[in-house]
Amino acid sequence: MADDPDAEILLELNRVGGAMEVRAVSAGDGLEVAFIVPASAANADIERLARTKLAYVRSRGSGEQGPPKGGPEKGGNGRGGIVV
Repeated sequence: MADDPDAEILLELNRVGGAMEVRAVSAGDGLEVAFIVPASAANADIERLARTKLAYVRSRGSGEQGPPKGGPEKGGNGRGGIVV
């Protein structure tokens, strides 16, 4: 897995009420994602979600087809979020 950009992931966890704000950065290429999980979520689940979301965002940047980005004027729904 030497060529896997997600071989090492740095996680920043911030508790906000009953939720946990997570920022995950891939040490291989510096790609960063953020998401919210319940405060009771297991660390293994948070790491798995981070890897999945990093892979998803990376695939979106490589030219694969997906929903339009941006607001209604750009063909999107204006909400700006993604669900993984």
